Amino acid sequence: MASKLLNATTVRDIKPDTVERIHRDGDGLELRVYPSGGKIWQLRYQFDTTRRIMRLGEYPALALADARKKADKAHELLDAGTDPKIHAEDQAQAKIEAERIAKMEQAARKTFSDVFMDWNTAKLSKRKDGTDLLRAIRKDVLPALGDKEIGTVTRADLMRRLDAVTSRGSPRMANILLTTLKTFYKWASLRDIVNANPLAPVTAADVGGNLPSRDRNLSDDEIVDLFRKLPECRLSSKAQTAVLIVLATGCRLGEICMAEWAHVTDNIWVIPAENAKNGKEHKITLSSFAQGLFRALQTQREGQWCLPSSKKIGSHQTRLSIGAALYDRQTEGPQRHGRTAATGSLVLEGGHWTAHDLRRTCASGMQKLGVIPAVIDAALNHKESKGVTGIYQRYDYAKEIADAWAKWGKHLTNLRAQAKGIALVAGE
Repeated sequence: MASKLLNATTVRDIKPDTVERIHRDGDGLELRVYPSGGKIWQLRYQFDTTRRIMRLGEYPALALADARKKADKAHELLDAGTDPKIHAEDQAQAKIEAERIAKMEQAARKTFSDVFMDWNTAKLSKRKDGTDLLRAIRKDVLPALGDKEIGTVTRADLMRRLDAVTSRGSPRMANILLTTLKTFYKWASLRDIVNANPLAPVTAADVGGNLPSRDRNLSDDEIVDLFRKLPECRLSSKAQTAVLIVLATGCRLGEICMAEWAHVTDNIWVIPAENAKNGKEHKITLSSFAQGLFRALQTQREGQWCLPSSKKIGSHQTRLSIGAALYDRQTEGPQRHGRTAATGSLVLEGGHWTAHDLRRTCASGMQKLGVIPAVIDAALNHKESKGVTGIYQRYDYAKEIADAWAKWGKHLTNLRAQAKGIALVAGE
């Protein structure tokens, strides 16, 4: 071994120059001094036919004596036929992996419910449908799996919960829950809370099935029948009015559920961008028919929401609660536990219908009245095309849209008149 050229005092007293300087200690050990004053120990060596430089550490955290010890160990590896730099990188990676596994094992001991609520706080609660999805998870997943350590929850556990939802006749909801859980597990996997997404290979076809897109819309006779049946179906007057507002304006059920009185004037209802599915503010010119519906809600006004929750003070009704109520009233079988006894009270001739079908009915009805598709799309706040048409055609059809709502409102007024002789619905 060559005699050493440096000592502790020399290393301490080396001053920086205007350029980098290398101070050698022998056997490839070097001190690199930067103009900034920083000092780095490095080892220069040759492995096979390749000349390499290995960083050992920063002075003064790594003293001269310790730098020499690290250099000696590197030479021992070289003598054994191992590249010390590659060995050090492998050791560092192994340490990172060990720490990752330890962290994952600790996280895996958290309960499924705890981790899911962490995701809810970080992501789900910020989504427009977050409240509804959280309620669905609390209903169908957490009672069975919430207290289990998340690392012990298996694909079989999750599939049993999804299959139960499908078996009770809700395949579409089972598919929605599948998508929600897959998104949750992806988030947890990226954060090393779980090792893998157990639902990664599962598709909708394995759960609720590949369901066809709905094309249900109500005929005029069915709308008349709906006017007749709504007052007798034991649905709250506010929920009845919400259903008719969807029919009259083509809005989404979630949009009327989140509507605030601050956004409603005599003939204008503004749906804020954060409440609209496409993230774009939507202004609805209310027909006389729709104005009557909002006046009916105004007579029962309680706080900021047009449809305040009857169960949770300071909150609003949800689309899932109203949707479930409509579903229950189209069930021909016996009353389900905790559900309405008015089963079959909203059955219409054309078969099962949902609130979203009323939105489609509004669009179809406008088309029958001669409204052009572009105006209908704008009236329903459909997402704009990303193509050339969406870029260059910016006319907002405001007048035509207002006329379309007015025509549709007049048509609904005429249909409601055909239902005379029975108790009038809210908004009459």
